[in-house]
Amino acid sequence: FNEEAVIAPGGVACVTVDGRQYGKVKLTSPLQHYHHAGESEYQCEVGLLSRNIVIQGNDRSDPTDDSPLECDATANGWSTMPCPDTFLTGFGGHTIVVGRAEGRLRGVEFRKMGMTNVMGRYPVHFHHQVPEAGAVSAVTDCSVHGSYFRAITLHDAFDVTVQRNTAYDISGHAYYLESGVEERNRVEYNLAAFVHPINGAQLMASNVVGNKFQSDTILVPADHTASGFYISNVHNYVVGNAASGGWSGIQFPVLPQPADKTLRFNGVVPKDRPSLLITGNSIHSSSWFAANSGAMYEGGSLYWDEGDVESQTLIYNAGRVSSSRLTRYTKDENGNDDWFRVYNTTVWLVNIGATGWGKRAEINGLEVSDFQNRAVFVLFTVWMNSIVINCRTSNAPLVPDPGNGSNEGLLNDGRKWSGFFTYDHLMNHILTNWRVSNCGGVARGLDPWVEGGAADTGDAGLVTIPVNGLAPEVQLISKGMQFDWPSVGGQDFVKESIFFAASGSNDIYSMQYQSNWEDADGSWTNRKVNTGISTVMGPARAGAWWHLDFRPGKCENRNGWKFPQQLCDKDERKLASMFTVVMPQSGQQGSAVFGTIYPNGNARKTRQGSMTHFGLLGDSSLTTCTPPATCGDTTSRSWDPDLTGPFNHAQYGGWYLSFDEGTPVHLSIMKIQMEEGATMIQAMSLPPGTPAGDIRIWAQSQSRAHSFILASSMDEVRNSVDKYFLDESTNM
Repeated sequence: FNEEAVIAPGGVACVTVDGRQYGKVKLTSPLQHYHHAGESEYQCEVGLLSRNIVIQGNDRSDPTDDSPLECDATANGWSTMPCPDTFLTGFGGHTIVVGRAEGRLRGVEFRKMGMTNVMGRYPVHFHHQVPEAGAVSAVTDCSVHGSYFRAITLHDAFDVTVQRNTAYDISGHAYYLESGVEERNRVEYNLAAFVHPINGAQLMASNVVGNKFQSDTILVPADHTASGFYISNVHNYVVGNAASGGWSGIQFPVLPQPADKTLRFNGVVPKDRPSLLITGNSIHSSSWFAANSGAMYEGGSLYWDEGDVESQTLIYNAGRVSSSRLTRYTKDENGNDDWFRVYNTTVWLVNIGATGWGKRAEINGLEVSDFQNRAVFVLFTVWMNSIVINCRTSNAPLVPDPGNGSNEGLLNDGRKWSGFFTYDHLMNHILTNWRVSNCGGVARGLDPWVEGGAADTGDAGLVTIPVNGLAPEVQLISKGMQFDWPSVGGQDFVKESIFFAASGSNDIYSMQYQSNWEDADGSWTNRKVNTGISTVMGPARAGAWWHLDFRPGKCENRNGWKFPQQLCDKDERKLASMFTVVMPQSGQQGSAVFGTIYPNGNARKTRQGSMTHFGLLGDSSLTTCTPPATCGDTTSRSWDPDLTGPFNHAQYGGWYLSFDEGTPVHLSIMKIQMEEGATMIQAMSLPPGTPAGDIRIWAQSQSRAHSFILASSMDEVRNSVDKYFLDESTNM
């Protein structure tokens, strides 16, 4: 809860507690709400709004369209939302520093400032400032409150210092890098609180949402997701800031071009710039208006129509947009692939701690407590190091649900939240040095851990796998994971139902049978820890596909999990993934043949064939196994092209792939994810009597092709890189 209060005369003092100094504030009247300050947990912020120097609007600045305060939600999952078409008439003052001018503001109070939806009319504004002026310009120790349009804005400004400011009760993004070209600025140790969207909040029930457009009622459509800090270019210093409230606390939007029509074609690609330093920031009480967006949100695309070079209309999509133009591909100063890096972030009382859609990211140091839905939800290639998940603190039981919608009642329902929600297709995650606490059955308040608690009828766990997703690649590897055993209920926690779960429709083949996780040191599963043995996890219902070794002690099933897994010693085996597309191809990963055979079919729900390891009897009949049924020696696979599994075929073994409609005339194996130097053997059946001259296998890139050579034996194939073998006795 946000509250304004008055400090009593002489009510500010320094006190010493256990040898450390703290500020003490005495108020003229008690606060109306509880504000948490738990030992070893988290604390609320206190910001000073008043200053001796005041710049302000007048009595006619306040908006006249100030009701109603909330409206019925326009999307399922929420009960209410901030109203559209309200608070659009605020007309306050503004200050601006332009061009070669130098601006240094310290200890100034700005109130009733900014003009809603009027370009360039903000409480504090550095505008098209040359770097030489920016290097000696600063706004420090100021307060902005009751603002009708932002707090502090940098527009085409460089090297400006923005430090130790307080922004409270702000319409639109508060600390705002306007066009995406702003770089080398220092946004440090500022507070943003009580931030309001303009013209209604964007409600987002999934990753995908419709576009919003610039209009008379919203100048910048990204303000539908107004956040404490809007960092449109990460090539800046964003250090030690605190965000309370907002659609998200800190947003890193995706801008393929500057969001200023005069700078649109200057060559800067804001979304791909490397971060200078983003560290030590905290966020809370945020991300309530979207099911999957985080309090720290790397997402939301603001852009011009690519086909209209004269466009005057900005377009905004708050969710995930799959096109490469609207995806972050971080590059270094030489144009080489780089990583979007964020360090040491603390998050609490949020829907999701962190969400990101960019291709390459490093999240190094993230602590999440009292999340409503998930602690972490990120996509693509991400290294997550030093992550602390504290599912429930002593404050959680004191926090009421924000509403009665399905997306508003998760915090206090232990059946519904997940610590780590993985994704499916194109996800490669490295997890190192995590610590998990207060995530057991007691924290969830469920029976049988809590007498009289609700029955665990949900599909959530500490880890939740979306089994209705696309087929995965080699997904996850973890090391150095720790549990606070007393707070999670002891070491049996890793075998309980709530440890590992699956969500989504269970009639889809791919993730049901091919999801995977490598526990490199056994610390995540608490299996063979400190032995040097790596554990590979795969769905138990996939049968023998993930059963790596039949010798005693080599494998075990965790059947008590909601999504049972088979855990086996990895030993000398490896993991690989690839696309197997029946040509001709349709789109990025589909087959035109599938559309011909099944005009109204769902590729992920339609069996294509089966996969079996050499040495097993197998059963490639049409009834082998249908999800969620458990397979035997042979595992079914769908027309989803991803094929993922364990192998090491340097001396023996291989994968046998069977196709229900017969081996295709033309099969393309692409997007191979496999350790360099490893040997994989794949076998397929051919029509009886197929001559070797009718077979062609080749490797091809955009610029060259190389044909494979017919070998005289399988041993010859295993010891080569470009040979194949035809066994005429078995037609394989």
